[in-house]
Amino acid sequence: MSKNFNSIKGLIFDLDGTLYRMQWYMRPLITIAVFPYCLRLPRFLKIRNQFAGKDLNSRDHLLSEICKQLSAAEHSSEETILNWIVESFYPAFTNTMRFLRNSRPQLDQTLTNLRNSNIKLAVLSDFDHVQQRLINLSINPENFHTIASSEAAGALKPSPRPFLEIAEKWNISPSEIVVIGDRDDTDGEAARRASMQFWQINDSKPAHNNTSWPFIRNSLLGLCN
Repeated sequence: MSKNFNSIKGLIFDLDGTLYRMQWYMRPLITIAVFPYCLRLPRFLKIRNQFAGKDLNSRDHLLSEICKQLSAAEHSSEETILNWIVESFYPAFTNTMRFLRNSRPQLDQTLTNLRNSNIKLAVLSDFDHVQQRLINLSINPENFHTIASSEAAGALKPSPRPFLEIAEKWNISPSEIVVIGDRDDTDGEAARRASMQFWQINDSKPAHNNTSWPFIRNSLLGLCN
């Protein structure tokens, strides 16, 4: 973790596992919600993960390729699979956020302090429907200057393009931006490919270590005026 706080002008937060703690019951809740297509969920996620780091230029192209593979595996039409993703998976995923609220103490106040200190803030999730998921998590979307998803860009993490597009939009050098995420293989690797700094949150380690939320929060507050 960089200690040169004066060089940091922007922060890009991952969402899942970063702005809230992942819980063991999250997958079962989504699985129940997509009943009777429970086996489709792990197949969908497995196929989707095969596109990690690949740049397909658009969400339509990315979803088309995912639907093509999943429809072949399930002997179903691509249109049926796409409707399931849009009308079943995403509503289930979004609604599950209500059970994961308030797992990052003082998050909204920390974000407000950062924004008031003229630090640019973004949330960049690998999955879409980011704003509604923030709302269901009781995280104020207005604290972020930019809300985006890698899926919407057609370039899942660790593709660097969505990160670099945020830097370009902000007119900030990538070296002055910190990516904060829970996975080194996706968030961290994307940050490195984009020449950005990376701070990792890891809830599996003791609370006093430098990847804990309290440590990260205190470091973020150190950026405030």
